[in-house]
Amino acid sequence: MNPEVIAVFIPIVAITLGIGIAMLAIWSEHKRKAQLLEQNHRERMHAIEKGLPLPELPPNLVGMNNGPATASAAKSLRSGIMLTLIGILLFVAINVAGGKEGALFGLIPAAVGIANLVYAAIQWKKEQREESKTR
Repeated sequence: MNPEVIAVFIPIVAITLGIGIAMLAIWSEHKRKAQLLEQNHRERMHAIEKGLPLPELPPNLVGMNNGPATASAAKSLRSGIMLTLIGILLFVAINVAGGKEGALFGLIPAAVGIANLVYAAIQWKKEQREESKTR
């Protein structure tokens, strides 16, 4: 085969396979959730027929989340530290490579990271207040 023809087919095959794999992942996740819903429904119907108390619904089934609605302070702290370090690293790397004007764009993820750190501090104080109220 001609090398030019192979060079044309490589991106076509890569895009087709990438989309196919994504569609397969979405379909399999849908089938898994549908099976869980069906099993849960059957279990609840048997409990109703026998007069037993209804079993608890599993967490994260069809968008139901029994956890906190907002992100925890630990997650915000982790992402804040990570983004701040990535931003500083980008700034230094681009600055050393010679793009003094472009290096300022490395500070954008650093600013987002600092915002996450501030949010984590606020969330941590809020969680501490809620814990002290419950005690």
